[in-house]
Amino acid sequence: MSKESINKNFKYIRLSYTLRENSLVHIGLNPLKIRPINRISQGDNYNTSLITAENHCGTHIDAPAHFILGGRFISDYSPEELSFTHPMVLDCPKKPGELVDVEDVSKIRDDKLDCLLLCTGFHQYHDTDPKLYLEQNPGISPGAVYYLRDKFPKLRCVGIDSVSMSRYGHAEESVEVHQAAFRENEDFGKPLLFVEDLDLSDIDKNTQIQEVIVVPWQVGDLDGAPCTVLAKIGLR
Repeated sequence: MSKESINKNFKYIRLSYTLRENSLVHIGLNPLKIRPINRISQGDNYNTSLITAENHCGTHIDAPAHFILGGRFISDYSPEELSFTHPMVLDCPKKPGELVDVEDVSKIRDDKLDCLLLCTGFHQYHDTDPKLYLEQNPGISPGAVYYLRDKFPKLRCVGIDSVSMSRYGHAEESVEVHQAAFRENEDFGKPLLFVEDLDLSDIDKNTQIQEVIVVPWQVGDLDGAPCTVLAKIGLR
């Protein structure tokens, strides 16, 4: 089989947003800044820019160190640990402020599941209603996280198409949700990774995702980082 024919069987799409100065960030975080340093148009020999960004801006990945003292940093993860060959998109439409709960995730039957993408439909508000997107985002319940870790021991990553896995304005719930995912527990296997602020606008019920690859910024000793998320899509 030729390389050309192989390549026609699939394509890659991005499930992450492009970072820009007007990129949405979780309320309370500093906005992204991109400042020109050198410009060819101003007589310099090359272009350079200074990027000032919080490590949880835009589409980003949370490692256990985000909420767990002594937890792993995102730079501790190998490429293999950030590649997922049994992903699934769970269609779970949510209204503003609602939670993905145990009833939603109990529909999953794939015991090989290693990456779960929660499609709440809230990505539709990312550009059309930023205020709603940031202030009334859906999240996932702590109980649903515990259920996933208990029932799917091969699961390593959960992503969502809202600004955070936890609802804005629910501080205690936020801590519980993240600790439920990141806490070491011999009954639940290894801690999960969270990917937040996914762009699932190109995904529908007919999309066949064969693989998900998460590529974080490679900065040492960070509890999380902006990332590019790629999905390998089957065409046949």
